[in-house]
Amino acid sequence: MKVIEAYLNDIISKEATVSRLIEEGRFAIDAVRNMSGAEHVQTLMPIGIGVYMQASVAPVDKLLVSIGAGVAIEKSKDDAINYIEARIKELEVALRSMYSQKQELTMKMEQTRAEANATVQKLQKKSG
Repeated sequence: MKVIEAYLNDIISKEATVSRLIEEGRFAIDAVRNMSGAEHVQTLMPIGIGVYMQASVAPVDKLLVSIGAGVAIEKSKDDAINYIEARIKELEVALRSMYSQKQELTMKMEQTRAEANATVQKLQKKSG
């Protein structure tokens, strides 16, 4: 039962991480869409450990998109949005899978708990 509970807690933790990534992706899409094409935009730029500095972003036609393993490629705004939307869809599929696993584990844990309670009751009747 402890193994099931540990696995369930792991899935819950991963589920929270994936939910945050989906939210981050949606914020990224909003940010890219709200960039105007002809003027500088004032923004806050994270520089680490929760510290931000004010920055001016020049008009951009291309964005750098990380594709993993420390590799980034240049994409147009529309291509970057399409890439983010595709990643969000992948994350949503993973989230649904985790939800199903979580439900299965919860049911298995309840079943194991019921079996353990039944065994305890049998032992109490025999000893009583």
